[in-house]
Order: sequence, then C-alpha cells, then structure tokens
Amino acid sequence: MIPIKLLRIENLEPVGVDNLDEFVQGLHNVLGYDVETVHKIDKEFEGYYLLPMGFTIPESGNGIVKENINEKVFLLSVINSNIPRILEECKPAGLTNWALFFRAGTAVIGKKEVIAEALVHEENKDIWYEDLGYDQYIPVSKDGTYETVARSILTYLKAYDNYLKEQN
Repeated sequence: MIPIKLLRIENLEPVGVDNLDEFVQGLHNVLGYDVETVHKIDKEFEGYYLLPMGFTIPESGNGIVKENINEKVFLLSVINSNIPRILEECKPAGLTNWALFFRAGTAVIGKKEVIAEALVHEENKDIWYEDLGYDQYIPVSKDGTYETVARSILTYLKAYDNYLKEQN
C-alpha cells in the first residue's frame, strides 16, 4: 500500500468538510493504521497527501493552499464550481467532489490516462475535463460508507503512482 498522510494547512479551517473525522476513520479501517496529519508537504515524502478542501480556493491563506498542491496531493470534497480552475492552476494528483462529506458518495476525478487504465469506465461516457487532462470515475460500489470511498481513492492513487513511475 502506498503511504498516505492527511494534510491540514495551519491556520486554515476548510468549510464544508463536516464529516472529515468519519472519512478519516473509514480510511483508518481500510489501511489498518492511523493516518498521520501534517501541516505542510515534505518534498522527501514518497507517498500522497489527502487535503480537505470544501469551499477553499487556491488563494486561501494568502496563497499557502496553492503552494501546497502538486502532483502528490489528492484533494477531498472540492466544490464543483471550483474544480476546473483548481485542475488547471494546481495540477493535483486528483480530487473528489463536494458529495464526499455530504453523503459518503462521490466521484474520483483524476488523470485521464490513469482513469482509462485503472478503473472500470462505462461505455459511451464523455470524458470530463478532457482539455485539462482529467476524467471522472464514479465508484461502482457506492454503499454510503467512507470505507468504500477510501478504497476508491486508494485504488486510484495506486494506479496514479504506477503512472508517475512509468513517466519517469
């Protein structure tokens, strides 16, 4: 399993991530260990960060949010209207939309090459955010639990990690 840490930017409390603790518990249940919480990215860390976003935008915290988003950061619960801009400006590993903390059901939005390779894709579906190099995958087993959401994110991140290794 790839290493995962929860990224909580200091002095910045995201709005719209009310069930974050339940998601973290679901992640813990899937991984079998407590996920470490950190306040900034470490360039030496060889895993991925999960960053709760909610209504947060890249300029939040005088730009500190944007400074902490890169190809090793997966964003949690991004408001739909912010998705295209965040994908274009920040180039994250991927993200989930707002429904993550609303009802433990969400889509994984990630690099289209990874989505095409790693996850079952419904036939004849349009590619979302194609001009930005991303696509969307809706987990088949939506059961309203954070464990299922965590498994979907981890499955994507494992495929994404393999993709990045192939690129280098």
